[in-house]
Amino acid sequence: VKTLKTGTTTVGLTCKDAVIFGTDKRASMGYFVASKTSEKVYNIQDHLWMTTAGGVADAQYLVDVLRAETTIYQLEHDDKPIQIKTAGKMLSNILYSNKMFPFEVGLMLGGVTEEEGPTILNIGAYGSILGDKFSAIGSGQNFSYGVLEAKYKDNLSVEEGKEIIRKAVSSSIIRDMASGNGIDIVVIKKEGLTEREFIPI
Repeated sequence: VKTLKTGTTTVGLTCKDAVIFGTDKRASMGYFVASKTSEKVYNIQDHLWMTTAGGVADAQYLVDVLRAETTIYQLEHDDKPIQIKTAGKMLSNILYSNKMFPFEVGLMLGGVTEEEGPTILNIGAYGSILGDKFSAIGSGQNFSYGVLEAKYKDNLSVEEGKEIIRKAVSSSIIRDMASGNGIDIVVIKKEGLTEREFIPI
């Protein structure tokens, strides 16, 4: 039985006042393109988003669980936005507690809080947490990292960041057969303000 997967290219970076995520839109079952409009970047809270790569069912389940857990946390803390690192630890604990039967996923959490500023966390299938100014996951990550390493600099504007994201995902779509069918870009700014656009390829 072949499971539905997003082989995927998922890229994220921090700008001066924002986090930007970019993903392709293809989901596959083996060598079959199962979807050309697959969702891979999800709103968890107004200021917090997550990208997914790997098994679609596992990813969708974890999105639902994290939404619920972070909502409960915020209700218990006078509706104060949960910090990105706190949400990352929640997700890490869920993944680690299932390490004997691990979820088939690679995840990125990102957003902006007053205390942390723009923050990205790369979270592995067993619960590892790695923070950086930019990151990539999925089958096309090696191609994207080449662009990120060459183009990234501190204090990028949002427009500069979006262009780097576009180039990073495009480089993977060209070479990785599991990535394709356009680019989804999400910009998460202060106070949870978000921009989203789709670039057809």
